[in-house]
Amino acid sequence: IVGAVLGIVNALRLIGRVISYLVIYKKFYSILGFFTTRVFPPAAKNHKYAVLVAARNEEKVIGQLIDSIRSQEYPRDLVDIYVVADNCTDATAKTARRAGAVVYERFDPDHRTKGYALQFLVNCLRRDKGIQAYEGYFFFDADNLLKSDFIARMNDAFDAGEKLITSFRNTKNFSDNWIAASYAIHWYRTIRNEHRARSVLRMATRIQGTGFLVANEILKDGWNYVSLTEDRELSAVATLAGYRITYNDAAEFYDEQPTDAKIMMRQRIRWGKGHLWAFVHYGPRLFAGIFSKNCLRCYDMFWTVIPRNLT
Repeated sequence: IVGAVLGIVNALRLIGRVISYLVIYKKFYSILGFFTTRVFPPAAKNHKYAVLVAARNEEKVIGQLIDSIRSQEYPRDLVDIYVVADNCTDATAKTARRAGAVVYERFDPDHRTKGYALQFLVNCLRRDKGIQAYEGYFFFDADNLLKSDFIARMNDAFDAGEKLITSFRNTKNFSDNWIAASYAIHWYRTIRNEHRARSVLRMATRIQGTGFLVANEILKDGWNYVSLTEDRELSAVATLAGYRITYNDAAEFYDEQPTDAKIMMRQRIRWGKGHLWAFVHYGPRLFAGIFSKNCLRCYDMFWTVIPRNLT
């Protein structure tokens, strides 16, 4: 029995060593991202966008987000704001309408994730406006705030031909407590160690929840990412479809971080479940994609969706 146990331990050690070699390239990302990132030239054209926001009981912050969008250094007639007030029991819908957004209200207690709310909102737009009414779609959380040139800088990347773009996620409440600060450091680390280098190398980085822009063609069949981590699902599907997810360091927005330990734990558990689901559903397809013409991006995304403790 002891011999069998030692054999298993040695086998696991060997597997761990092999995996460490397979992902050693990520060390290069960390070094490159510390020094440089992709810079986009000024856009030749201002494109037309819709901003989509999923909000549940966010009456205290939704107006501030909409004000920051309407105050952008970008032609106001080229930006429309749509909010889905999802299973709200407060005045989120009323506050958003007063601030200038078009609001759709949704009541479905059996499907309460952000992914389902966005699916409902996109379907409403497909019905009422048509996806082609806008060239691109921004996605934000209700507690976000945009730097005044955010849309203009994202437009630079979109005008350069990029179809799926994420941005610099800064923090509104870094100094609130250690929980908020740790979240902020996590996002800064991801930017330095992942997004910046991948943008330079034209690899596919990953979407992380909010502050991103997609071309209308990606939504032609609707929003079909309704898992617990819809952002990771979108990243995997887009990579498999051949899209490059890029990063624009010049486009900055502010996100509010949790400050309560119970909320933090619930969120982390949800993320963990969602990440495992994404790996089970898309890991095999990404692995198969390693042997296609999209091999490098599939290889990189495969090691992104795989459970972190294995890498």
